[in-house]
Formats: sequence, structure tokens, C-alpha cells
Amino acid sequence: MGSTARPHDMGGKTADAIDTVDHGMAHWEKHANGFRMLLSAKGITRTDEMRRVAEDMGDKYFELTYFERHSESAKVILIERGILEETAIKLKVSEIRKKFEVPILDVDTSDHHHDRDVDGSDNEPMPNETHLTNLAMQELLEERGLITADEVRRKIENFDIEYPGRGAKVVARAWTDENFKTFLLKDAKSAITSIGIDLETQSEIVVVENTPSTHNVVVCTLCSCYPRFLLGQPPTWYKSVAYRSRTVYEPRSVLSEFGTNLSEEVQIRVHDSNADMRYMVLPMKPAGTHNWSPEKLERIVSRDSLVGVTVPTLEVVN
Repeated sequence: MGSTARPHDMGGKTADAIDTVDHGMAHWEKHANGFRMLLSAKGITRTDEMRRVAEDMGDKYFELTYFERHSESAKVILIERGILEETAIKLKVSEIRKKFEVPILDVDTSDHHHDRDVDGSDNEPMPNETHLTNLAMQELLEERGLITADEVRRKIENFDIEYPGRGAKVVARAWTDENFKTFLLKDAKSAITSIGIDLETQSEIVVVENTPSTHNVVVCTLCSCYPRFLLGQPPTWYKSVAYRSRTVYEPRSVLSEFGTNLSEEVQIRVHDSNADMRYMVLPMKPAGTHNWSPEKLERIVSRDSLVGVTVPTLEVVN
């Protein structure tokens, strides 16, 4: 019996150049991410289940965008577990859609209205089907007392505000405290927790150190496994087919596309994250920062340097 290739693992496949710009996230994508991460935090869904359902999509996998795939997988799991019923989801989607089916207001642009701010929410467009479905599942789970709207909102806000700055704090502490650095490289999760950072349900984390002879870079060839509670949401390019495919077999070329050109004497090590193990790079501390405070050092530590595609520079500090 022949086997059909599974769609998830992109490592080593041929791909085009990487779009190194992070295009950010639309509101519905932020909601999809926050909602999914809350389900995971509460044990309602598991990463291995999400991946299994995505793998079983076959060709549909390539027709859906990143957050569409994850949202569809979550729906399938909730139905499989008997937590929700498809009929109830469809009915709730219809109810929510009606809330958005209101006449679009014509904006009066005559002179006597120019000094009045127009509330754009009056003209909010119809959400896409994925967002409608996620909103429907959220309401149904709220009705069952399994989650709250406030919990989803806090997840979204944390990914926007709190989580993205945590990695820089860890690095600045390691650069200024040799004992902490030793602890971090030996047992990253415990070390990070010891300085008051709550990693919640984060999988195990390994911190790998860049040296003059070794440069580390992180990828996830299966999906986009990433230390979200430490770095925030992974950038657009980290989730792309091109990055996931090429990093494992031509990391030097990938780095050059991000403007990081290393000498041939520097060994490049690629670390492939997975559901059980996430990685963060500890960059080398730039010269000329010897007497800098941890707060000032944080300003030169970018998310991209913690993935390993760039290195910290002094150019970002005024």
C-alpha cells in the first residue's frame, strides 16, 4: 500500500526567498491565537491533537492560512471530545452573523460634521467565517462555564504587551549576572521562573549561547513551535514555508537574507523546536556596552536576535 506525504513537516524542502518582514496580525488572527492558547492552557486542546487534525486535512491544509488551520483543528477536537456539537456551532454562527448584518451608515461629510469623530465601529465589516466560528465556539464554551471572555481578552493583551519583552529581560540579566547566566544555560525554565517570569503552560525551554565560533538559529519545521510566553507571537516569516524549509539545509543563506553575514569560520547550529521543546538564543553582548544598565541593554535585544536570524547592535540606541 502506498503512503501519502503528510503536509506538516517542511524541513529540507525546496522553497523561494524568505519575506523577512513581519506583517503583523489582523484582529481576527489575534483573537484566534488568544482563543487557541487559552484552550491549550486549560487542557481543553493539546498540541499533538492540533497537529494530528491538521495532518489529516490533506490538500485542504495548503488551502487554509495559518490561523484558519488552527481554528479548524480546534473545532474538530472540541467536537471529537463531545464538548461542542457542530449543529450548535452553526446555529451560534448564524446568531453572531446577524449581529453584524446592520445597514452601513452613510457618513455625512458636510462642513458642519468635520469637527466630529466618526465611530468606525458603526461600519465594522462582516467578520470572516473563521472569526465567526471562533466567536461562536467561545460563546458556547462561556455558556458551559469552561472559559470567560475576560480570559480570552487577557490572552490577546498579553501577547501584544507583556510577553514580547520578556526575552530581552532574560538576556539583559544574563549579560549582567554571570551566576544567572550559568543557571539559565543549565536549566532555562527554572532560571527564568526565578526572576519572576510566569511561563504558565510553556513547554521545556533550552537557551543556547552564541559565541565567537558558534552561532545558533531556531526554526520549527513542523509548524511554528515557539516560546510564546517568553517572546510573544512568532513573526510572520517564522511561520512561512520558505523559512521552515530552507533553514535546516542552508542556514547561512537564510541568515544573509536577514542581513546577518557570518564568516565561514563561524559554525551555524540549527535547533528545530517541537511541541515538547522550545529554544531561545542567548546572543553575544556587543562591545561597548560594559557599563550599561539592564534596562538599556534590553533596548538592543530584538526578538529576531533571540531566534538567531540577527545579532544585537548599538544602532537602535539613541
